[in-house]
Amino acid sequence: MNLSFMCDYNSMTTLLRNSGYKLKYLDELKMDFFDYCEQKFPETEVLNKELAEDWIHNTNTKSKNIMNNRIQVMKKLGAYQQSIGKNAYIPNYSIKLDPSPEPILFSDEQLFEFFELADQFQPDYRSPHREIIFPILFRLLYACGLRTSECCQLKMEDVDLDSQLLNIYHSKGHKDRIVYISDDMCELCKKFNKYYSQIMPERVYFFQPSKEKEFYTPTDVNNHFRKILSKSSFYNPSQKQPTPHGLRHLFAVNNLRKCIEKGEDFNNWIQYLAQYMGHNNTRDTLYYLHMVTQLIPSYIPKITKMTEGIGVKYVEE
Repeated sequence: MNLSFMCDYNSMTTLLRNSGYKLKYLDELKMDFFDYCEQKFPETEVLNKELAEDWIHNTNTKSKNIMNNRIQVMKKLGAYQQSIGKNAYIPNYSIKLDPSPEPILFSDEQLFEFFELADQFQPDYRSPHREIIFPILFRLLYACGLRTSECCQLKMEDVDLDSQLLNIYHSKGHKDRIVYISDDMCELCKKFNKYYSQIMPERVYFFQPSKEKEFYTPTDVNNHFRKILSKSSFYNPSQKQPTPHGLRHLFAVNNLRKCIEKGEDFNNWIQYLAQYMGHNNTRDTLYYLHMVTQLIPSYIPKITKMTEGIGVKYVEE
C-alpha cells in the first residue's frame, strides 16, 4: 500500500481520537482496508470512487451494519484528505438498516425472580468475584437505566455515593451526564462498596473483577446475564430472551407507566427522562411509548390524550 495513503489514514484517526471520538470500527477495519489496498490498489494515494465502493461492498458478510461502518470509514478518510488539499472521493449515502426487533422485557414477576437468582450466583475461579459484583451491577442497570458499557466503565471517581449520583463520561454520542441514584439503590451500592473495597482496596473501576482485569466488557455482562437467566423458570432457549440492555428499556417503560398512572405533565417528564437516559432528543425516548401500549393496551386512550398536539404518532393502527 502507498505509504502516503497509510499515513493519511493514521493521521485521520489521530485527529479524531484527539477530538474525543471513539474509534472502535475505524481501528477494527484499518488492517482490512490496508490489506485490501495492498492487493488491489497498491499505487493509490488519494481515495477515489472505485476503491471506496469496491471495498465497501466486497465483504464476506452482507451485514448492513458492517457495510455502514465501512461507508463511515470512507467518508472520514475522504473528508480528511479533502481537508489537506487532496481531491478525494466522499460517499454521500448510507445503507438503510432493517428495523430492530422488539426487545423482550421482563414482567414484574420475572424481574423479581431474575434478581433472586442473581443473589444466588455461585463463585467461579474463571470469573473472580462474580457472585459479589453481578447482583449489584444488574440492579444498577435497571434502577438507573444505564447502558451496559456505561456501567462497565464506571470508575471509582465517577461514583459519588454521598451525593447519590453517577458521572457518566464519553457515552453514546460523545455526551456526558449526571445520573441520580435512588435511596434504595444507593444503599445497596454503599454496602457493596464497603465490602468489596476490602477485597479490591485499590481498584480503579467500581465493578473491577480483579487486578489483572480492570473492567468487564458488555460481552462479559451478556454471558453472565444468560447464565443467570438460564436458571429461571421462564427460560426458553428456543425463543428470544431478555438481555442486559433490556433492563434499560424496562427502566424507561416503567417510568413512563408512572407518568401515565400519576397523570404527570407529560412534556416535562419526557424531557427529564431523555436527559437522564442520555438521549440526543426526546424522539428517542418517545419510542418507549410504543412498548407501553404493547404491554398495557388499556393505556392507549390516556397516552393519546397526553400526547395531543405533539405531532408524533405513538400507537400503530
